[in-house]
Amino acid sequence: MKLASKTIVVTPIRACMQAGYVQRTHEFTSVHDDMKATVFVMEIQGKTVVWIGTDFIGTSVELNNRIQKNCAARGVVIDHYIFGASHNHSAANINTNGNKMFGEADPEYIDLLEERFADTIVELAGKTEDITSVKYQNVDIDGLYSNRNDANKLADKKVHLLGFYKEDTMVALYVTLSMHNTVLGPLNYAITGETFGYLRNKLEKEYNCTVLMAQGTAGDMGNRQYRTGQEFKDMEKLGENLFEQIMRKQWGWEDIDMDAISHKHIVYNCDFYLDAQAYQAKIADFEERLTHTDDLTERKVLLSGIKGFERKLEMGNGNKHIEMPAEIYTMNDVQIVCIPGELGSYLGLLIKRGSSRKVPLVWGYTGACDLGYIVDKDAYHMMCQETNTTVYPEGEPEQYAGYIVSQLD
Repeated sequence: MKLASKTIVVTPIRACMQAGYVQRTHEFTSVHDDMKATVFVMEIQGKTVVWIGTDFIGTSVELNNRIQKNCAARGVVIDHYIFGASHNHSAANINTNGNKMFGEADPEYIDLLEERFADTIVELAGKTEDITSVKYQNVDIDGLYSNRNDANKLADKKVHLLGFYKEDTMVALYVTLSMHNTVLGPLNYAITGETFGYLRNKLEKEYNCTVLMAQGTAGDMGNRQYRTGQEFKDMEKLGENLFEQIMRKQWGWEDIDMDAISHKHIVYNCDFYLDAQAYQAKIADFEERLTHTDDLTERKVLLSGIKGFERKLEMGNGNKHIEMPAEIYTMNDVQIVCIPGELGSYLGLLIKRGSSRKVPLVWGYTGACDLGYIVDKDAYHMMCQETNTTVYPEGEPEQYAGYIVSQLD
């Protein structure tokens, strides 16, 4: 295996809309800290493999296609490509698919991102160096985040670390955990990398290497039960505590093998009946509730729920068919399942347990990132954002996860 890596700044050069909260009414007004992205370019068995971890809320098919096309035109053909987002609700909007919730992205910003990512990939492709070893370890996080609808529910609170070494020196670090990357609320109009960005910056200083932050199965994982506010001091406190636990709880690095790679694209076919009348009634109910509350968290759930119900109504009444894809990358000891949506933590644990590999990982918010919330049966019996906005009937997410498990090996 060969690897080269770099962390780059992807902050917009002029004000634009942020993505993450329907309550926001205008463009961002300041930059608290830069949005960044980390790019890994690897050579595995003669294949060019690109991993990108970003401070965006989600990914963009158009941007991904443009980046790969730009690279190919300059002689770098990417064989395996993963573009992931941290799900940062304070990031600049990069949506280009007509999403009505946050509007269209600034086209000049998308042009800038295409060039910056393509330039970085092409540069790194000419600088890859032999990796003498890859090492793995994980730590369990306590008291900082959990299932955001019920802190007592089973939740994925494990941080996974993959260290890439040249001789005895770590030259790159891949870090993945499952936690909604959101502390700052809808009243924040400052650009920031949020908690994942804060943690990445701390880890890069500690290890003196590039750090790629990958979001996991955070569809129902949050930190709101463990903090008292939504200010920058609360985000920084969470980031400091995460960093402290990651460093304190390490038990030692284990050598793993990633010298081979295979890829499988799979699709689960979800078929169901959509009852438009039921969603019209829910919209009326939520609109009525909005007139009786000023609580920001409750209003967020109600407003996002209304938007979710409206999107379902746009699908029309009747029988529906949705293709739910996933990407499976197997690299000897490591298996990564990429989910283009917000997978619930319990379903992610089912997938990990179904893998025969030493290091099974789930990387969420990747690819088209258009599947939305994919959550377990229990959530359907709660008043929560995930089930208000998901389009899938109760039980279908378990079928999706089960199908992925059946295709792992």
